[in-house]
Amino acid sequence: MKNFFKHIFIFFLIPMGLVIVFFNTKYALYLNESKEVYDLVEETEKNNVDSFTILLGDSVCRQFFGNLKDDDVYCLCENQSYEIPGNYLLLLNLLKRKSKFQNLVLVINPRTLISSLNQPYTYNYFIKPFRPLLKNLDREEKKYIEHIFPDRDLLKYKFSNFELQNAFDILNDTLAAPYNISKVNLKYLAKMDSICRRNNIDFKIVSPPLPVSNKDYVEKMEVNRGGELLSEYFSSITYYPNGFSKDGLHHKDPELYSKNRPEQLKEVLNTSE
Repeated sequence: MKNFFKHIFIFFLIPMGLVIVFFNTKYALYLNESKEVYDLVEETEKNNVDSFTILLGDSVCRQFFGNLKDDDVYCLCENQSYEIPGNYLLLLNLLKRKSKFQNLVLVINPRTLISSLNQPYTYNYFIKPFRPLLKNLDREEKKYIEHIFPDRDLLKYKFSNFELQNAFDILNDTLAAPYNISKVNLKYLAKMDSICRRNNIDFKIVSPPLPVSNKDYVEKMEVNRGGELLSEYFSSITYYPNGFSKDGLHHKDPELYSKNRPEQLKEVLNTSE
């Protein structure tokens, strides 16, 4: 019997312990699909960014502008799953580090505005990497997160198998129109605007270029909320032929688009001088 328990300890408990230790170190992020989001949060926590314009936003933004990291424009776009609340938390980090910038451009696709922290990857791309910052959300969002998502991560840096029930797929085109912009995204958009005003930062929200298949979806969106910010947002959307898209949102060859249509990308970055 002693040998039995000894073998269990040696062949089961010790390896399990090593696995737990490993996935609680940052080395585990090299096996994590959302590593770039963890890196982004850490970058804004530890470094100040002193550029004329900072870009926050999603992976479509990163496709077109991810190589811009200089004194003029600095791109911090990564993923749409953390929605506007995640970008709000990144903005708080930037200001906490006393980053000096005159313009903030939030570049995000319109489909994300419909979601409410309820996407298939909200847990892995928002809750887990942003967990130290979630205390800065409003009480309503904190209660929602506590109720819906696991409250602790035994394997801190492992990509979780957690599945959100009835998760919202931003590519779902079977919703009943009009498509309403979510209250949570409207709330944190207003918060970002207010913070920027207090800090004398010019702020705007724009859409990245999209395949034309999104035009019908956008036309079904309720555009009468969010005031001037969203009015200008919807007028900023430009479309390209569907054949150039790989998945309905991302461009197959963003470098080619940048070469052939530089004026559209320049307009996205059009900020105050």
